[in-house]
Amino acid sequence: MMSLPQKLETYFLNDQRLEIYVPEEQALLNRYRNNKDDAYWARVWPASIGLCIFLEQHVRLIRNKQILELAAGLGLPGLYAASFAKQITITDKEPLAEIFIKQSAQHLKLGNVITKTLNWRDATKEPIPEVVLLSDVNYEPAVFEELKQVLQCYLERQVTVIISTPERLVGKPFIMELLPYSSLQWNCTVLLNDKETGVSVFVLN
Repeated sequence: MMSLPQKLETYFLNDQRLEIYVPEEQALLNRYRNNKDDAYWARVWPASIGLCIFLEQHVRLIRNKQILELAAGLGLPGLYAASFAKQITITDKEPLAEIFIKQSAQHLKLGNVITKTLNWRDATKEPIPEVVLLSDVNYEPAVFEELKQVLQCYLERQVTVIISTPERLVGKPFIMELLPYSSLQWNCTVLLNDKETGVSVFVLN
């Protein structure tokens, strides 16, 4: 598969600094000019930064754990969590995303990261982790029911699910259905590209 031209980009997460590979903007626009929705994986979103900040403040939830990140895109939360986890598998349904995540993990010299091309509907067939991470996945109502079934499968197996979401009206019904499972809710404001976004994180178990 032909990859995209890439560049290193630095993200500052409170006191932490994380440098990962991202696609070059013009190459991305050229590749996805006819279907911009397919390019959602290829940029870092405020909810993924919010999830990293949350994990920094709640390291006990991921320290020495077997972790799985679903629909990871460029994998920022998973790459951040790797410094604390026993092992983390970072996945996305887009094969190109796996290429970028793998290169970022090598650049960061993370030896406990596994990358995989994986659709979340098939995730529960994989080895069951102790923690599942997701960020900004509740933006398309057509997949809410499918995603909820995946999360319920993990919750029934005593897996802790940590999900971050921007303050987005279309995603609110999905989050409302998860609230009975929530043992912790946390909020922050993320500044990205000169724009502030409110982000909420929910710990489900």
